Amino acid sequence: MDLYLIRHTRTQAETGVCYGRLEVPLAPTYVAECTAVAGRLPAPQALWSSPRARCRVLAEAIGERAGVAPKIDERLCELDFGEWEGRRWDTIERDRSERWSAEYWNVAPPGGETYRELHERVGAVLAEILAHDAQQAVLVTHAGPIRAVLARCLPTGPQRYPELELEYGGITLLRAGEAGLRLEYVNG
Repeated sequence: MDLYLIRHTRTQAETGVCYGRLEVPLAPTYVAECTAVAGRLPAPQALWSSPRARCRVLAEAIGERAGVAPKIDERLCELDFGEWEGRRWDTIERDRSERWSAEYWNVAPPGGETYRELHERVGAVLAEILAHDAQQAVLVTHAGPIRAVLARCLPTGPQRYPELELEYGGITLLRAGEAGLRLEYVNG
């Protein structure tokens, strides 16, 4: 199976604002961005998406071209930042944000989730996707869930989550075979 991981297109979220589960409006250029991304993909036989509008709109554009309806899955949502959602990073209590930054795998923002929890929920949906019989599958989601998938096939594992740069509308291709997942390219 070829598995295309696609990060949603740009949003209108203000630079420096923490958002994960928060609904933020798409950039005014979203139609052109969605069309460009969909045009770079082969027609998938299977398509999954986060329920957030910034992902769903892109998944629907891809699905329309391929004649496939996206399966919306809550487990593909971005990390839950809890009480930090919608706040500027520079207004979050420094001691809390520094502790979280140092221990994001096991420490959650207040009322949010850890990267370990994100990793586990995305792993569960990934197992279902890989069990699907599609030759070409697309997953439209956020940077966090894409990093969770990539951590399963990169030698660094989840310890380097935040360092993986993913472009808006970027396409990452993985090939699933007998040896497991193999990374072909990121942001292609």
